[in-house]
Amino acid sequence: MFGVLLHFAGPAFAEEKSAPLVDDKYSLKADRAAMEKLRENIPAEKRAENDEKAFMAQMMTDFSKTPSEVRGKFTSILSKKRDAFSKDMNKTRETFTKTQTTEREAFTKSQQERREKFSKSKVSSAERTEFYSKLEGERKDFYSAQKEKRDAFEEDVKTKRKDFDDYIRSKNDEFNQLHRDYTQRYQDNKKAQEELKKQAKEKKKNFDKDLEKEYETIKAKPATPLGTEE
Repeated sequence: MFGVLLHFAGPAFAEEKSAPLVDDKYSLKADRAAMEKLRENIPAEKRAENDEKAFMAQMMTDFSKTPSEVRGKFTSILSKKRDAFSKDMNKTRETFTKTQTTEREAFTKSQQERREKFSKSKVSSAERTEFYSKLEGERKDFYSAQKEKRDAFEEDVKTKRKDFDDYIRSKNDEFNQLHRDYTQRYQDNKKAQEELKKQAKEKKKNFDKDLEKEYETIKAKPATPLGTEE
């Protein structure tokens, strides 16, 4: 029964238990194809984890963005991932629902045609009772099977969503840890830059003072008339 569900639900629900929590297209990683050959001996799951960490680290490699801007960018990325996941889940649900609707319509049509054909036949009361009893049994079995498929589908969707939420939560935790470190480094760098500016300003001020003193010294000397020097 569950095999039929996988057929209707599409490839997103046919993954093995050992598959990652979310589809690779939701993964937070940058394009590092140039380094792929150097990482061939690293397990795929570990490579994906490294890519995600590198992706987040790249957002904080220098101090060109404030901590607030970095967080805003990360939040925007997560929002897009959530939208993509929800869109795919909705599409999968629509496909599953459409498949079940088509099956019901085909089943209902088949039963109707059989009833119409049977009604044109001359049969005994016992045969009539047996025929309609059989149709009713088939109807109950069909709708029971559809309910099992639907319940299994909903459970699978629930698991997928939980896995996705767990994944996003773990990435948020990783980002927050990196972001705290970046915030501290950003503040330290800001103070260092302010100190350098302060020192440069003080140096210029002292230079101007020395220049002014030298000028005052020159002014204090008696003037020597032109042409009297020997």
